[in-house]
Amino acid sequence: MMIVSGVPAIVGGGLFYHFFENWTAVIVWEAVLIFVMSILIAKGDKNAAPAH
Repeated sequence: MMIVSGVPAIVGGGLFYHFFENWTAVIVWEAVLIFVMSILIAKGDKNAAPAH
C-alpha cells in the first residue's frame, strides 16, 4: 500500500503545488490520500475466501 499510495502522493503533491502554489493544498491532498488508504487497509481482505 505504501508503494501504491507513494506515487500519487509525490506526483499529486507536486501537481497541487504547481497549480495552487500553496502548501495548504498539498497538505489537504496528502490528508485525503491518508484517509482513502486507511479505509482500504481497514477493509483489507474481509471479503476474501476463508483460508483452510
